[in-house]
Amino acid sequence: MPRLRTTAVALAFAGTLALTLAGCASGEDDAPAPTSSAGSSAPAAKVPAASSRPLDADAHVPRVRRIDERDASAVALAWAELSYGYDTAYDAHPHAARLRAARYLTPEKAALAKSYSPTSGPGAQWNAWASHRAWTEAHAALADADEDAEPDTGTRAYRVVSVDGTARGRDGWEGTGPRLHAYLTLTRTGREAPWRIRETTVVDAVAPPSNQP
Repeated sequence: MPRLRTTAVALAFAGTLALTLAGCASGEDDAPAPTSSAGSSAPAAKVPAASSRPLDADAHVPRVRRIDERDASAVALAWAELSYGYDTAYDAHPHAARLRAARYLTPEKAALAKSYSPTSGPGAQWNAWASHRAWTEAHAALADADEDAEPDTGTRAYRVVSVDGTARGRDGWEGTGPRLHAYLTLTRTGREAPWRIRETTVVDAVAPPSNQP
């Protein structure tokens, strides 16, 4: 395993632990919901999350743009922009944006994302954005990988993408949007085939104090 993936896993564990202690959960959105503990007499009931509204002309979400899908970096950045470009006036949960970005996933990972149904609320930060009917602008950039990370091959590539987002409310409010690092493994079936994302490990950044009223 390349050091890049090892670092990602270690960071993900640390980030998840910190968020868990704070009462939050971190992880991939297309992962299955946790099962009940072995000592429970019956599995916990699943409560479906609210449905998102269809997008219309007033929706502030990133549009799919033309990119060279034979460029792994371009695919990674396009995925991040779509995955973290929310509009809380339309999206009921962050997973709605993940589905818009599923075009850049491998067929297996896209199927998993589409079959996943959130069973809990989107969290306090989302609720703060929603109180302003805010949308987020995800500013994605490539981050440096470890020096000893495995180099790309013809059919496999690793990318680290940083997202530093801004939230903008329809009432004029402005605040912090999504902030994270995404560690991605991309694959393709041949040298002329498009790159698709096979694995994602996301580490949320610690958000600065909010300017909520």
